[in-house]
Amino acid sequence: MLATRLSVDLAGPDDVAPARALMVRVLGEDLGYGFRPEWHADLADPATAYLRTPGQALFLARDAEGTLLGTTAVKAGGPRSPQVLVDHYAGRSVAQLARVWVLAEHRRRGVARALVAAAARWAAVEAGYRTVYLHTDAAVPGAEAFWRSMPVREVLDERTPGALLQTIHFELDVTALPGNHDQPHHD
Repeated sequence: MLATRLSVDLAGPDDVAPARALMVRVLGEDLGYGFRPEWHADLADPATAYLRTPGQALFLARDAEGTLLGTTAVKAGGPRSPQVLVDHYAGRSVAQLARVWVLAEHRRRGVARALVAAAARWAAVEAGYRTVYLHTDAAVPGAEAFWRSMPVREVLDERTPGALLQTIHFELDVTALPGNHDQPHHD
């Protein structure tokens, strides 16, 4: 069932604490490893990371009652590892979608798709990025299927049996998202 009267907006100063609480909750409940400063430095100070850093943004989805349902962030630059991808994206205009997290009780209602479309549109149009990159942990139930249902191209599959993270890297075709047909193409 799709969410009714779903709104997706850029986060403001009053949104930082509730957004951080949602993200920390998802880290514990869904991802199972909780907040790790070495992986989640942006969550230590989301206001600086997303409200005061040019080329970066945080998007929030709410229902008609104002309940916070999920988040998506846009970060400047490509991945920091593995080296093959660092080299691949070096010198390119790249935005990274991150923190595409929807609380379990609000999933399967179009929330993540709306967040991704808004964040990707902002990255391409407002921030001027030419490539939108993301990675996902295929060990999280539904994560790989969700991304493969989107207009993505797999860049690298890093899955290793027995590893904590089962990472797959993608590029998102912003032009194929609803309402984004006139956006710039990938590099």
